[in-house]
Formats: sequence, structure tokens, C-alpha cells
Amino acid sequence: MRERPFAARIRSAVREPLVHFLVLGAVLYGLAALFGGISEEGPDDRTVRVTAGQIAWLEGTWEKRWNRPPTPAERAGLIREYVRETVLYREALAMGLDRDDTIVRRRLAQKLEFLSQDLLAPAAPEEDDLRAWFAANAERYQEPALVTFSHVFVDPDRREDRTLADAGTILAELRALPSPVEPGDALGDPFMLQGYYPARSELEIGKLFGREFAASVLALEPGAWHGPVLSGYGVHLVYVHQREEALDADFAAARDRVAQDWADERREELNAEFYAGLLARYTVVVEDEVGAEDVAALEVTR
Repeated sequence: MRERPFAARIRSAVREPLVHFLVLGAVLYGLAALFGGISEEGPDDRTVRVTAGQIAWLEGTWEKRWNRPPTPAERAGLIREYVRETVLYREALAMGLDRDDTIVRRRLAQKLEFLSQDLLAPAAPEEDDLRAWFAANAERYQEPALVTFSHVFVDPDRREDRTLADAGTILAELRALPSPVEPGDALGDPFMLQGYYPARSELEIGKLFGREFAASVLALEPGAWHGPVLSGYGVHLVYVHQREEALDADFAAARDRVAQDWADERREELNAEFYAGLLARYTVVVEDEVGAEDVAALEVTR
């Protein structure tokens, strides 16, 4: 069944960022009004109004924390604490204690950012959206190459100036062994980690030995002893038993990850657009050596 033109226009409009901003603004205004953030009362006003909505919010917050509603005495205590906090808050504003306070500024900015992140949830993606994302980011979902290897450690702290010469001698002895599977530990020095690693990716090897060592091991031909290969620990002689080449990414296998990554990126885009909309309401003046062209070129970041 073909979608009606009016319904199609409504659906298209709902997906527009401008609609998201309008809805977010209305929700923010409504929440602030409900919980006292927007009011005709100023910091000098001497009336503290505790609305039914505020009491409901206090009770709901209590119940979420303690998994039960407050007793009448606890409810009265929540209201007393709310009034106390409101009075202190207004007096602090009247005294200007919120000005030039980095912690207050950062906390309020974080609260607005967290709220916008919760409310600017991206619409559910179409299957074509996910497939397009997957095609553009296929390398994220590619199964990495895996290598199985053994190594013999030659400790520079023990051998000092003889390290490389000893490594060459040990390498010749390892190559002369009747079975390459033999670890040859007796030929090397004690090592704090394993001597044999089955089916490890470059990332996994890098976390243990360093990126340069991992890249070197991935480049070695299987079936022979190689060395010296350097790491942050010292000198290694490496035997590659097997290398499994990287596998192409598969959309069906990675679909859940693709959907999550797509939603995360879309949410970041919406947050950046939301901030850009807020920033557009302000004129930024930097009283520093930064030129006007540099200020105009500043990127809008989260």
C-alpha cells in the first residue's frame, strides 16, 4: 500500500532536526517550569511556592532511591528540605555567589547537555540507513588477522652488551631444533608473560608487547624462527605457527553493533546541531590576540 502524501509529509517533518529542536525547547521549558526553573519569581522574591508537581517529583525521586513511597513524616521532611534549599539558592543568587564560579558553570552546562542527550534520541533507522553506514565504515566490523606464535626472550638487563650477539647464537640453535614446536625456553631467559600465544590479533599483541612488536610479528612468515624482534621488555626470537588472514565484514553478523554505532553518531550529530542552534543566538567576542578570522573559524564542538 502506498503511503498517503499527507502522512509522508508528516513523517518527513518529524525527522527534521528543526522539529527536534522545537520539541526539545518546549520540553525543557515545561520541565523547568514544573520544577521551578522558570518562574516569575526572582531571587529577591520572598514567596516560596511548593507546587503539587514539585511534591510529586520529590516523592518520585525518593521512591526511586528507596524502592518505597515516603512516609508522611518523610514527605514533610522532603518539603522542608526543598524550601530550605530554595531559600538558600535565592539568597546565594542575590549575593552573586553563582558568578565566576567554574564548578557552578560546568555543572549547569553538563545538566543541560545530559538532558539534551536524553531528549534528542534519533529516530529508528531504516534498513537502508544501516546498510549505508555499514558500507561507509566496513573496516570497523572486519574480523582482524590472527597469528599464533611462540617466542624466546633474551633479557638485556642480564646480558647487557652481549644481548644481540647472544640472540644471534640462540636463534641459530632454535633453527637447528628437530621440532619447531619446542619452545626452547632453556635457551632464553625467564619472562614474566607467556611463551606461547594462540590466535591473537594485532591489537591484543600490542596491548601485551607494544604496537611495534605486534606489527613486526604480523609481518613474519609462518614456519620459521625470526629475530631479533624488539619490544619494551627487550629482545625476542619469534616463531609464527599460523596466521589467519583478516575476514571481510559481514553485515548480518555485525548488525546489532552497526545499529548501536549508527545511533551513537546520529545522537552526536543532533547534539551538535542543538548546540549550534543555541550558539547562533549569541555573539561571541574574544578579547584576546585571537583575530576575528580565527574566531569565525572556530568549530562548533560538543
